[in-house]
Amino acid sequence: MPVPAIAIHESGRSVDIARAMNANFADSSHYDRVVTLGFDWNRTVPRLDHRGLRNLYRYLKRNAANIGAASRTGLEFGIHTLDAAVGALQLRLHRLLQSMVSGILALLVVRWVAGFVVLRPAAWYGLPTVAFTPMQWLAAAAGWLEVGIAAGVTVLVVLSGLRLLLTLSPRPPIVTLRSIVLLFLQPVMIVTIAVLAVDSVLLWTFFGVLGLLAFLVSSTGALVPWGVTLGAFLALRSSWGRRSIGEPIKAMLGVFRYLGEPGYRRGIQQALDKAIVQSRKRVGEDREFVLAGQGMGAVIALDSMLHSREWRDTDRVLLVTMASPLRRYFLRLYPRTLFPEFMEDLIGSIVGRLDEFRWINVRRPGDYMGADLGLKPFEGRDLTTGWTGRRTFGHADYWRSLDARHTLHLGLDGLQPIRPVRAAIKDPKHCIPNPRKSVAGFSIPPLARTLFWTTLLLATFGWTLRWVATGSGILVSTIDETPELLVRHGVVVEAAVTHRRETVETDRGLTYVDHWEFDFNGPTGTAKRLHVQHDVSEAFLGMVPLRFDDREFTRQIRAECAVGDQPPSWWPRRDMKTPCTMKEVRLRYYPGDEALFDLPDFPPRRALRDPVRGWTEAGVVAAVLSLLLLVSVVLGVRLFVLILG
Repeated sequence: MPVPAIAIHESGRSVDIARAMNANFADSSHYDRVVTLGFDWNRTVPRLDHRGLRNLYRYLKRNAANIGAASRTGLEFGIHTLDAAVGALQLRLHRLLQSMVSGILALLVVRWVAGFVVLRPAAWYGLPTVAFTPMQWLAAAAGWLEVGIAAGVTVLVVLSGLRLLLTLSPRPPIVTLRSIVLLFLQPVMIVTIAVLAVDSVLLWTFFGVLGLLAFLVSSTGALVPWGVTLGAFLALRSSWGRRSIGEPIKAMLGVFRYLGEPGYRRGIQQALDKAIVQSRKRVGEDREFVLAGQGMGAVIALDSMLHSREWRDTDRVLLVTMASPLRRYFLRLYPRTLFPEFMEDLIGSIVGRLDEFRWINVRRPGDYMGADLGLKPFEGRDLTTGWTGRRTFGHADYWRSLDARHTLHLGLDGLQPIRPVRAAIKDPKHCIPNPRKSVAGFSIPPLARTLFWTTLLLATFGWTLRWVATGSGILVSTIDETPELLVRHGVVVEAAVTHRRETVETDRGLTYVDHWEFDFNGPTGTAKRLHVQHDVSEAFLGMVPLRFDDREFTRQIRAECAVGDQPPSWWPRRDMKTPCTMKEVRLRYYPGDEALFDLPDFPPRRALRDPVRGWTEAGVVAAVLSLLLLVSVVLGVRLFVLILG
């Protein structure tokens, strides 16, 4: 009589997997005939559409929340009162560390964005960086958080050692190591979210800061090697790249999602229950059943046998697990989370629910996910295919593999039912917290929004940096009122003006100082010299002691010294260290105080003409380069989806 079977898989067509499963049992004398139903657990829950930044953001946010939930899944407290107290302290400390890591992540991202869109363009122009004192504050805050995180991790390790002495079990330090690793793995996902948020406004930031048509040429040239590099990464579409990089990442994210998302796990189990009922109806067999799973499918099968109500006490079940991550990931890193801590307890729980239970586990030595389960002779058969030379693809395609089929046939010969050696243990409680009620669940969306709006504000600030730093922006308090003494008693003379620019390195950053020397004759014919020094950092802070348009004035002076091989006056790297002189400049000064002066031909700016002109110039550059950057972002998103499978 045919025996119903279910093959739980995650890749390939269900029809092909079922056909391969039937072929694996065809040559075996254990069953006359096996009728297999393929069960693709990936298709039982709605899959997220990765296309587009918004969907990718949702995908990363969900997986980051699952990683955070899995990292907080600690070891249950023992019977020792002190162990319970230490475990509770570990849990609180871990939550605090998670907040600190998220905080330092936000600081570092904001600092990186600010440095990239503010300080680097400023230094490229030779503009001052000393005025950006918040950058030093961010660096100091990040430094203190780094010290706190290091101290907290040290205390966490010490507490795990104390629990090791109290429980005489190696589980506490192993679980602590897992939580520390995941503590820093979750921010990797959050960083990706932040980068996506930054990408959406980085375009306007760059062009607002630079605002030069010359940047069109330089940026286009810079995108060429970046595009070549991206093209090299697109070679991951080859079979080797996808299977050797994408599949391990996808497998690990599958573990985190199954552990950290109860709704996801519940949906898979409900679909598997329906498949069990459907398989029994197709064959009409009420007792014999074969359940097989590879990778996470093996974990799903065990979870079903422990908790599903579709299994009866009259069932005789053969369980075939291939490349099972049960021992390597779940029992070692997540003990007493989904399954009992020890194999004998797990087997005892399953045996107590069935009439007969047989178990065969097959693995390859080069499998990055599957491992030996340590089954004792009376608990089933733990078999290995032997070394096959599969280093990278050791986890792939057990169903149609000849080595796995041969190993399965050896395991079926003379396989006896497992007999309980102790009373059945009650099903373990699910200790997974709800991600929506966890720290990561409610902190990641506000964190992402905060990073987005912070970056947007930095971009807006960057739009005005060029004019602010050069004393021409609308935020600079230029002195536009001429004193009464200068109006009534000022003397107008013609002066020769020499300009030079001095770059100064201070303890707070880079700045420069403009020097103007006015040489003129007084009313009595006496030669006079007036030296004016203009610190751009003071201009940034609104302390502008000038009553003239310093930028236009400097531009005309430098034009007097222009030579054929020198860049135009608007070129940002134009040399201004060499003194340059312009004659016949009208200067009005007060005879009683020569420092009280203005330049009638260069009145101070008090209109929006320059900022509007700069914004228009930047908009033209943005319109030309936006298409290039948009294509780059789309290619980057597709690359990320490609790696994750």
